[in-house]
Amino acid sequence: MSRLSRSRQALILLLLMAVAALLLLFPPRQEVERRAPVPTPVVTYRVARADLAPLEEVSGYLQPVRRAWLTFEVAGRIVERRVEPGQVAATGAVLLALDDGDYRDVLERDRRLLELAVRSRKLQEQEVERLRRLGERSLASKTRLGDAEALLVQRLSEEARLRAAVDRAERDLARSRLRAPFTGRVNQVVLELGDYARKGDRAVQLVATRLDFVARVRGDIARSLAIGAPVPVQVGERVRTAEVVAVQPDPDPATFTHEVRLRLPPEETRDGMTARARLPLPPLKGVLVVPDTAVLLDEDGAWLFRLSGDRLQRVRVRPGPRVGRLRVILDGIDEGDRVVVRDVAALADGQLVTASAATGSE
Repeated sequence: MSRLSRSRQALILLLLMAVAALLLLFPPRQEVERRAPVPTPVVTYRVARADLAPLEEVSGYLQPVRRAWLTFEVAGRIVERRVEPGQVAATGAVLLALDDGDYRDVLERDRRLLELAVRSRKLQEQEVERLRRLGERSLASKTRLGDAEALLVQRLSEEARLRAAVDRAERDLARSRLRAPFTGRVNQVVLELGDYARKGDRAVQLVATRLDFVARVRGDIARSLAIGAPVPVQVGERVRTAEVVAVQPDPDPATFTHEVRLRLPPEETRDGMTARARLPLPPLKGVLVVPDTAVLLDEDGAWLFRLSGDRLQRVRVRPGPRVGRLRVILDGIDEGDRVVVRDVAALADGQLVTASAATGSE
């Protein structure tokens, strides 16, 4: 056993000596030096000032320019019904008609009375003229002249009263026909043939064929709108050019919003449709802007990666409104700074980069 152990020990010793010799003959190569970091290519934008005309997209709906309940101003029985719901009535068209016999009789009577009053007034004028010529010769003639002139005043007053009665009778006769005050589409007809229409009762609802876009907006938007200004309105897949026709100056006390109305062109007829309009906001003059893609948003705020030499600085900024593809920056950077505009979510503070300018940025 002892001899075997000595043999193994000798063998191990020989092996160790062989390994040592090999290490002397073939020394190990030195450790490869670490490679230098490779710069990341980035695209940058030079921060500049610009004048912007921002727009606000708002939702609204289409409704007729006018909507009116028409009523009779006189009473009577319906003898004609000339329209039905859905029909278009031109301005002045007769919609319903009353039995006008009584109104014609009154008008004819007042006209005859007026003719008699005019004849009586003319005779009295002749009498006054005759007495004026005689009044220069006798005192009695002057007294009769005074009485005649007083009677002439009565005749003139009666004539004026009858003229007013004739005018009123003519208006009442005209009012026995219910006419469309504007061109529109009949929405409802309440009365049927034979119904008795009382003065002031609703008879026909008429809505205009032209439409308005109606929306409620903030005060800054309302103040920037000018009457007559063109505004694009999208209805479904189509875009119409509307015109600002009304802006509520005093806001609703409950919502603090202002109603605006935009008149659509005649070819738009889809009443009740929802739509969207792009309304102008107050212009922004000389504001700092960057592409919106340059802004990194997280739970801690808004950030930009500013180029400092060949490395990046992650800087906190205070963003303003977005206008198209640009973002207004209110604080945190200066004019002339260069910021990264692409793939900012993959960047880090202090990162080594090689920068190229964005197309059109310089």
